[in-house]
Amino acid sequence: MKKAMFLTLILLLTMTMAQTPAVAQQYVHITTHEWQGVVESIAFQDSGTFISGSAYGTLKAWDVNTGGLQWYQDELNPLWAVAISSRKPFIIASGGLNNHVIETRYASGAWRGEVAGHTAAILSLTFKPGEYLLASGSDDKTIRIWNVANATNLRHVRTLKGHASRVWEVAWSPNGQTLASAGDDGTVRLWNPNNGKSLAVLRGHQGPVNAVAWSPDGQTFASGSSDETIRIWSLKTKRTLRALKGHKNSVVSVAFAPNGNILASGDCCGQIRLWKPENGNHLSLLTGHNNKVRAIAFSPYGKTLVSGSDDGTIRVWKLLPVDVNNDGSVTFQDIIVVANNYGRTVAGGANRRADINNDGTIDIEDLILVSKAIDTAAAPSFAKDGQSGTRSYGFTEADVETWIRDAKQANAALDRIASLERLLEALTSVEAPPTATALLPNYPNPFNPETWIPYQLATRAEVTVSIYAADGKLVRTLALGQLPAGVYQSRGRAAYWDGRNAQGELVASGVYFYTLTAGDFTATKKMLVRK
Repeated sequence: MKKAMFLTLILLLTMTMAQTPAVAQQYVHITTHEWQGVVESIAFQDSGTFISGSAYGTLKAWDVNTGGLQWYQDELNPLWAVAISSRKPFIIASGGLNNHVIETRYASGAWRGEVAGHTAAILSLTFKPGEYLLASGSDDKTIRIWNVANATNLRHVRTLKGHASRVWEVAWSPNGQTLASAGDDGTVRLWNPNNGKSLAVLRGHQGPVNAVAWSPDGQTFASGSSDETIRIWSLKTKRTLRALKGHKNSVVSVAFAPNGNILASGDCCGQIRLWKPENGNHLSLLTGHNNKVRAIAFSPYGKTLVSGSDDGTIRVWKLLPVDVNNDGSVTFQDIIVVANNYGRTVAGGANRRADINNDGTIDIEDLILVSKAIDTAAAPSFAKDGQSGTRSYGFTEADVETWIRDAKQANAALDRIASLERLLEALTSVEAPPTATALLPNYPNPFNPETWIPYQLATRAEVTVSIYAADGKLVRTLALGQLPAGVYQSRGRAAYWDGRNAQGELVASGVYFYTLTAGDFTATKKMLVRK
């Protein structure tokens, strides 16, 4: 694709999309490591090294910065779980289909010792923070705790029983006082690892729970399920704080960034999504894998995200600054800075901040990195001007059709082509923005178990939908964020309610009320839940 055309395209796309400021930093793909076999597990040893285990029985240590192999070991059986102690000297534990054995190694990869006890495959391993206590989850429905401090005396401490099916993942809380487990039986369970007693059985997912992870402060934890949702749970109340929706397939991996500000999740169709855990807002979609993302892990300082997949690849994502003009947000103004330096080199006097990927040259890759960091979820909005019928944006439908053909010929990423197609759709169906903000009737109504709440905005506003029971008690709050003027009526744009309260429980049949708050505007309508 011609440079000038692509530059114009990026600018026009960004400026005509919703101008919600994005985060000032963004995880972007840097390198891909390929090998034969499914990547089952990943764990960081430190900020410069991570360990991976594969279904082909290979344990490998990688250099994060160079992508080079530090060492590797070939095992006789598939490795489905890898863990590294936070205590030094580092100990690496691995386990898998060889259901009787958990192996331990030194950081160098040298064999250290093994321990046996499970009667089926080992699916997950996790070290207690700061100690050499190891917890394992198994296909035999149990969790076992091991003391692996002494290389000549690795021993079983206790067994935790309660799950009705395989234990997909176990995770130790940051203070080491609680163990969380994700079960194929659809439950998340909390345990006292000191005596093996069950503390809570958490229900809410509508399918097997495949993954669980703790926030760094230990007050919340997240679980991912085959029901395509992620739930954030409160340790204090043992209830769901919020359910995150967006995945179109089973969620099989979750991980918190070290500062707790980002939650990453991977699914069965190869997508990785980044979320803001405190409010459930979706931050970013990372694409590139073409099969199940079984493993995902942040580096100790959160500067790197590594993902492993059934497609046989490990992808390394770096956190790069995309706030080019350093104003605290990412908007089309940052694109303009990159555009003004386009084709120049840092050595030749170009703005260093415009070189997003730090390769010394400001090129199309830098433009794409910034544009992808901007919130472009909404469709382009073209308004009538009352004079000529539509505003002029300096290009025609034919131009955009040409860009789409050029993008396909250049094998551009599918999400970039989709952006062009949305732009063309907006050009061919110009509509004036609503003259008034309004709350519209929900559909379906009556409903069971879900409904969509449409509305329209005459101006940009902070939008919230609140659900109330007939007695006036608040049931659920849907915080939709800052939205531009437009009609939010389709299922892809309207507010969505899954018929659950703030604790994740299905509400009872009866009359409910929903209130739209958009800036100074407020309106309420009635709806009916029928079971």
